[in-house]
Amino acid sequence: MNMRSLMFVTLIWVGMVAPVLGFQTAAVFPVSRVEHVDLRNHLLTFKTQDGQLRMLRVADSLAMRREWLSKGDLVSIEVDLDDQIVNIVKVDRRAEPDRQMSRRR
Repeated sequence: MNMRSLMFVTLIWVGMVAPVLGFQTAAVFPVSRVEHVDLRNHLLTFKTQDGQLRMLRVADSLAMRREWLSKGDLVSIEVDLDDQIVNIVKVDRRAEPDRQMSRRR
């Protein structure tokens, strides 16, 4: 095999394998309330919409600092197959009453 063919095959292989190496979301908690933030141990304790209290490790510790999470914040959380939080996004507090009104109807 010449060098050009080898590079072509390598690029195709990397293109097929690279997307698989990313995380796979196992669960999404769309609206959860932060109960405790442990920056030292990279743990986040939160209460889900159905009232379950969960404590999970944050895969990227910068996500906790980037969002400046504190008790009572509403967040959307994505968890991977290893039960690690891979994405945290703050939810707009003004949108919460709209959701509650739509549930009552």
